Amino acid sequence: MPAKKVDVGARVLLSQDAARFALIPPLRATLGGKGHRPLVGNVDCHASLSLYGALHFVTGHVTTRLVERPRKTRTATMSKRRYLQEAFAKHLRDIARAYPATHHPRIVLVVDNASWHQGKALDEVLKVFPHLELYPLPSSSPQLQVIERFWKV
Repeated sequence: MPAKKVDVGARVLLSQDAARFALIPPLRATLGGKGHRPLVGNVDCHASLSLYGALHFVTGHVTTRLVERPRKTRTATMSKRRYLQEAFAKHLRDIARAYPATHHPRIVLVVDNASWHQGKALDEVLKVFPHLELYPLPSSSPQLQVIERFWKV
């Protein structure tokens, strides 16, 4: 079978975002006896799963990476922004492997204005993979992010 021809001007457009899913479903209703206040537990953020996802605009292919929370011993030395930035850098490497420059000369990721979408760690990744390009959306515009609709599903 002959090799596929690659369009050198071909671009891939990805919608990238982070999401957090609660592992303990929130309570919607409870029963209680008359005259007694029911006891309802709180849902905390510790029982959740965080991940990064990049949705291909045309094919619907999703590239994801789980975001591991640092252990309590590391939290003192590592800020939330820094560990999210490092996880995002790993996510960019995953995208670069999923869409290599030999087949996809230009990858544009539509990102929101989260603070961890910029910094030294990301500059290093973008230098190693120059075919990746970040396209930031205007502030407070989640309706423009296509992957938000995917998270709802």
